[in-house]
Amino acid sequence: MKQTLHIEAEPLRLNLKTTIRHAAATRNKGESIWVQAKRNGDYGYGEGCPRIYVAGDDLDASLTWIKKNFSSGLVNFETLEELKQWAKENEKEIDNYPSAWCAIEMAMLDLLARERGCSVEKMLGLDDGKLCSRYTAVLGTDKKKEYTTLVEQYLILGISDFKIKLCGNLSRDIEKIDILEELSAQHHAKPIRIRLDANNLWKDRCDEAIEYTMMLGIARIFAMEEPVRAKNAEDISRFSASTGLPVILDESLCTLEDLSLYRNTAGNFIANIKISKVGGLIRALKMIEELKKLRWPIIIGCHVGETSLLTRAALVVSGSAGDSLIAHEGAFGDYLVEREPASPMLKFGREGLLDLNSPYYLKTVQGLQVIPPESWSVGFGMKCRMSFIPEVATEILTLIQRN
Repeated sequence: MKQTLHIEAEPLRLNLKTTIRHAAATRNKGESIWVQAKRNGDYGYGEGCPRIYVAGDDLDASLTWIKKNFSSGLVNFETLEELKQWAKENEKEIDNYPSAWCAIEMAMLDLLARERGCSVEKMLGLDDGKLCSRYTAVLGTDKKKEYTTLVEQYLILGISDFKIKLCGNLSRDIEKIDILEELSAQHHAKPIRIRLDANNLWKDRCDEAIEYTMMLGIARIFAMEEPVRAKNAEDISRFSASTGLPVILDESLCTLEDLSLYRNTAGNFIANIKISKVGGLIRALKMIEELKKLRWPIIIGCHVGETSLLTRAALVVSGSAGDSLIAHEGAFGDYLVEREPASPMLKFGREGLLDLNSPYYLKTVQGLQVIPPESWSVGFGMKCRMSFIPEVATEILTLIQRN
């Protein structure tokens, strides 16, 4: 007798410890879709981060789409092949709701792997021994004091790869680069690498973007992310050719169809792959296959407010990127998010390293927790829950600590 698949989705708005600002948005809460797939006593969990200014999807519409397609129980996904077939038949729908499908697909991959008693990597036919990456420090548009403090914290950790989000005020943006370089010298840090993220600051103003970047100092940076209007291949190409800098494509590269815009375009390009943005793990892996053929460098990115579940999933695609991987963003854990509905919490340590191939050490209110490598051998290896309310969780944790 077939067991019925139950899929439940809810919004997840996690409190952030600081307000994140950049040219496209200001955010003090995460905004995600949280999905549970349940069958015969087994559970799988998934997460997606809809962003209207990235892939064009928003939270409410995405939740409505999930309810419409998966709440009736008619879709059962008993095998990986059935999951892939549904995605193939509904490709255009997924283009419109990539984060919603990402959450569904992740939950199903987790569930199917748990039913098989294997890791998600093994089920997908990948090497499951590459759960390790080194992360980038991300600097927003904070006030000088807060910005300087954050730079110091990153340098003390020994991180040398930095991404600075531009605000569009030339003196402030120059000052941010100056502060990072000066503090790096004071800390006797190893050589740092800086890339900039404009978040499409100069829409339809390519000449201004070029002039501004020249004034920042080309020699100080190695790449610029999204300087002009997303998917404007002509302006993106002209910016790269004029500045000599590679352009990192984020909002400009959400689907394989987008990739075709740049195949015969002059310039140097770097792909920023976010699992949620491209519509799930399987799509991300296909994108990486094509990028390797083009010999593009790859960055694995993240959205602000992602939980440790997406951090864990992103290690799958970073491992697949192999030697093409030049940077990895994410793994902020409680550096940024107050509480999350997934455990263990995953965050980078010294020199930005997160290595799950070795015992992973995590400080908790109960003491030091040690997670052995074999913990990741079934599904994603994460323990998750539904109906998570950050304010309630904070109150409960406070009571525990007092008692």
